[in-house]
Amino acid sequence: MKFIQFIGTQRSGSNLLRLMLSQLQGIYAPHPPHILKTFYPLLDKYGNLNSKKNFEFLIDDVMSWIRLNPVKWNEIPTKNQILEKVMGRSLFQVFRSIYEINALKEKNIKYWCCKSLYNLNFFDNSNFRELEPIYIYIYRDGRDVASSFMKVPIGDKHIYFLAKKWYRDQKSSLKIKKSCSRENFFSIKYEDLLSNPKKIIQNFCDKFLIDYNDNFIDFYKSEDSIIASASGKLWKNLSKPLIKNNKEQYIDELSANQILLFESINYRYLKMLNYKLKYDNSKFINSFSKSDILNYKIRNNKLRDEFISKISSMELSKREMQLKFLKKVNN
Repeated sequence: MKFIQFIGTQRSGSNLLRLMLSQLQGIYAPHPPHILKTFYPLLDKYGNLNSKKNFEFLIDDVMSWIRLNPVKWNEIPTKNQILEKVMGRSLFQVFRSIYEINALKEKNIKYWCCKSLYNLNFFDNSNFRELEPIYIYIYRDGRDVASSFMKVPIGDKHIYFLAKKWYRDQKSSLKIKKSCSRENFFSIKYEDLLSNPKKIIQNFCDKFLIDYNDNFIDFYKSEDSIIASASGKLWKNLSKPLIKNNKEQYIDELSANQILLFESINYRYLKMLNYKLKYDNSKFINSFSKSDILNYKIRNNKLRDEFISKISSMELSKREMQLKFLKKVNN
């Protein structure tokens, strides 16, 4: 069974693509509980994983974390199933085993898929490379990505930090593309997925020898989509048909100064990915003072705090449960 890893930046259509692919026979693509992102920084807390006791503590905590995932999994493997499946005592083997155990419960699965975009940061990790990932790079106009982040309860809210994140993610994703074989890399432009989804998915299926069918267009009717969309504001559009005009929203939603700042940081990658710039080079901001960045940070923190205060009690309780769990692990 082969492993597909999404890379790119959040708010770029990765949830949409995941749900489309999960409608194809041959792909297991659940909502990600961000196992590696959550537990890799905590590994020191578990000590030497060659100790069976320490390794089992890690597995127990990963299982508990998945149960706290805002979008619930239908099934979660048992600790014994994972212990039988792992090929070595590492977090990466726990990650692989969890997905593969669930995938094997379904018929004719050829690929298991992880949407956790943060995993692009593990490209140079030897344990991650042993999983032999096939990368899907999904990208979207960064100005629309920034505009979208400003409306959801995750991430930064000031254009400077959103621009910097988009820059880092595209840089890392394109580095991976350059380093990977063509056989193990597939790029999808979000705007193309909106305008011609059948062509994009057909090309994907042809490349990876997956049986194509048009069922993916009805992704929004699936149980997975309904559960995800009901789990919080982040995923509210997932129970709706494809929104084909969901592009260039930034033109009305970002100010002229915000667009200029974003383009000043990202004009090279915007041009490389064939997005038209609104401003020419002569107007770009060439440097940012320490005072500027400090003011941006203060404003960003204020905007984030204001947004958190508006989160529904249901979403807030889910996040508080996760924070309590992480605090317990840290202690």
